[in-house]
Amino acid sequence: MLVSCVLLQVAQPAFARNLALQTSSSSQTLDPLEQCANEPQPPFTYGKIRMPSLKVEAILKSSRHRQASDVTIITQCSVDRLYMLEAQCRAWSGLTSVAIYWPLFFFDPTNTDKLSTAIAETKAFHKRMEAEGGCRLDMVVLSEVIKSSDTWSYPYNALRNQALARAGSDVILAIDADFLVVPGLHEKLSGPEAARALLEDLTMRRQVVVLPAFETDAALGIDAGAQIAVKAQTGSKQQLMQMWEARQVIQFAEFYPVGHRSTDYPKFFNSSAPYAVKFKTGYEPYILVSRKAMPWYDERFRGYGWDKVMQLYQLDSMNFQFVVHPNAYVIHRPHIPSSGYNHTFTGEAYTKKHKPTDHLWKMERIAKDMMAELKAGTYPDVGVTTLSHCSASSTPSAAARAVNWW
Repeated sequence: MLVSCVLLQVAQPAFARNLALQTSSSSQTLDPLEQCANEPQPPFTYGKIRMPSLKVEAILKSSRHRQASDVTIITQCSVDRLYMLEAQCRAWSGLTSVAIYWPLFFFDPTNTDKLSTAIAETKAFHKRMEAEGGCRLDMVVLSEVIKSSDTWSYPYNALRNQALARAGSDVILAIDADFLVVPGLHEKLSGPEAARALLEDLTMRRQVVVLPAFETDAALGIDAGAQIAVKAQTGSKQQLMQMWEARQVIQFAEFYPVGHRSTDYPKFFNSSAPYAVKFKTGYEPYILVSRKAMPWYDERFRGYGWDKVMQLYQLDSMNFQFVVHPNAYVIHRPHIPSSGYNHTFTGEAYTKKHKPTDHLWKMERIAKDMMAELKAGTYPDVGVTTLSHCSASSTPSAAARAVNWW
């Protein structure tokens, strides 16, 4: 049974209709930040750049029990990649807040039917996940009207912000839907004493906890690579090291070495305790972080390139320390390149042989402007997002540290 299900009528094309929310009976009290995210957002521009204009089409919330020590994955995906979310969900017993994207096209008479089908598919997926167990899944379906030629312009950061606004816990794990999480991680993080220690590190000590990211060698292909990824996910750290030495698994995004090199993979394999790493521009690890301390993602970034990089750059500018978890890690599940990737690069995908297009340079210019603003102290405190007027309702209190969270 769903705790809450909010659906929009789709009798007319999405860009022309005047929609009213229909809410099923529920006694659940929404977090003010989530409530704000549910409200229609006015058009917003920053400089000459128009922000994504997302509309809430459906909300599906898990009816399963929640507790204060839960950790929430925040993520996003399109409807055609729900199968990846499913694989992630099955190994994670915590909460997952996911924003699902469905583009609508100007003057397309099939918008209504396709959106209805997408919502129905998402509802069926949610019902199945509720029945199977695994993660406790909160989903929001969001539409956006775009030109048919702009299917590459996936609004990663706007979707991440929607998931962030709906996260139901003080601690979040920011990760993409195509990553597998090691089984049992949530149980280890959410035990009462471990949860208190983790929250204190993320708040009082201003840390973000890095989960080393791995992928399979591209030479394995998608099908064999997916099998190796599952083997790496379910094995021990010692087995992972053996796979690393055999080059079955490698540093994630090896074609972009600065993205994860600071994690120091050799040190990870030889460490039994957390260790601090130095941030370098371009570093974009997957992290555990305090929800209340997490800045909004900058929504000027669309398509592939620089989107996560600048989020991590901002955390560094806020004097957060990056600390690597000694036992937890994530594994990328291989898939065909997205249209966004193909808009950003040409040539052999995910290799050093690919060539950047003009889009990457446009995103880089935005990134350099953002870096300059952060250094000068002129970057907006509320971030560059349509949710800038929304704020968390409270600041988490840190309990006394009892044990190490790892």
